Amino acid sequence: MTIHLPKIFRRKTCNPFSTKKMGPGFLEVFPREIRDQIYTYILSSSSAVTLTPWTIEVTRSMTVLRTCKQIQRECKEIIWLHNGLRLQEPTQLFTKFTALMENPEVRTIEHMEICLELLDRDELEWMCSGLQALSNLSKVGSLKSVSLVAINDRPRGIKEYEEELDLMCTGEYVDGRLFGGGPDVKGTKLIYKTSWPHFSHWGKQRWLREMLLDRSDTTPLLEQLNATFSGQLYIDEELLSEKLGALNPRDGEVKIVPG
Repeated sequence: MTIHLPKIFRRKTCNPFSTKKMGPGFLEVFPREIRDQIYTYILSSSSAVTLTPWTIEVTRSMTVLRTCKQIQRECKEIIWLHNGLRLQEPTQLFTKFTALMENPEVRTIEHMEICLELLDRDELEWMCSGLQALSNLSKVGSLKSVSLVAINDRPRGIKEYEEELDLMCTGEYVDGRLFGGGPDVKGTKLIYKTSWPHFSHWGKQRWLREMLLDRSDTTPLLEQLNATFSGQLYIDEELLSEKLGALNPRDGEVKIVPG
C-alpha cells in the first residue's frame, strides 16, 4: 500500500543545477540611510540606542551584529554614534598629543605605553589618527618605543581593579573613551590607559566586547603605524614581516621602534 503525504509534509529537494536565482539581499535592496534607520529601530530603547540598563531586549537586539561583517560594522557605527564613541577629523586624541608635543619635558620620554580595550580595527584606527602627532618625537626627543597593549583577557588582581577605578574617577573622555595616565616616577615613560564607556557591569562587558570586536584585517593599519615612525613594528615581540596577521586583538601587544 502506498501512502501519499500531503504537500506540506513532502520533503523538498534542492536541484544543484537549477538556474533559478535568489532574490536580492538586504544590503542590495536598501540604501545605507534606510539600513541605518532599521539598525536604530532594532538597537534602540525609548528612541535612543543605549546598552544600559542591561535587559534581555538588549541581548536579543545585539544578535543582529552576528549577521555578517558588513552589518556588524554598520551597527557598531550606529552604537558608537549614539554613545559618543566615534572618530572625527581631527580626533581629540590627535589634538591632545599635539598639545603634548609643545611641552619641552616630553623630549625626555623614552617609552610610551597605551592600554586599549581591544587591538581591533576600530581602536587601531583611533591610534593611527592620534599617534601622527608624535611622529617626530623620536627625532626631536628620546623616544625609543611605543607599545599598544590589550590586557582585558588576562587575570585581574587588586592592582588592576584599583587602576580601573582610578581611571573612572580621574580620567577624561577623549573621543568617547575614558583616557588617563601620565609619566612614571622616573619621568622617562608615559603610560596611558583607555576604556570604553561601561555600558554594563564587568560580567556583561566582556560579552559585549566580543560582540563589538571587529575581526577585519588590521594589517594595513599596522603598516600605517609603522610608516608613521619609520621604524620596525613588532607583534608580541616578533617582527611584523615574520608574523603577518597574527595579532591577537583580545590579548596582544604591538610595539613600534622608531627608526
